[in-house]
Amino acid sequence: MIDASTLPDWSGKLVLLYIGGAPHGVEDGVVFEYPEFRVLGARLFLLGRIPEVHGHEWVAKLQSGVAWDSVVSYVLFDSREDYQQRMAAAQPTGLRRLFSPRGSA
Repeated sequence: MIDASTLPDWSGKLVLLYIGGAPHGVEDGVVFEYPEFRVLGARLFLLGRIPEVHGHEWVAKLQSGVAWDSVVSYVLFDSREDYQQRMAAAQPTGLRRLFSPRGSA
């Protein structure tokens, strides 16, 4: 039995999950806002809503879930704004892509 009192409270956070053996399309991770742990069929899941992320508009604002035992790593962001700011800073600019050595952008 899973003791809910030992699970973290990530209210207001945004989490990026990396899944072991991830299927095509989610190799770069899955992002959830409003994450919450829930036991479904005696298995622990992390449930949440998929935020509006460029390139994934077709699933934006849908509820989703990942079995916690399939997560190999995660990154916790303080908010959607924190996530967006960090992602924007991580995206290479056109000039940086143009002048960087191949594959290092």
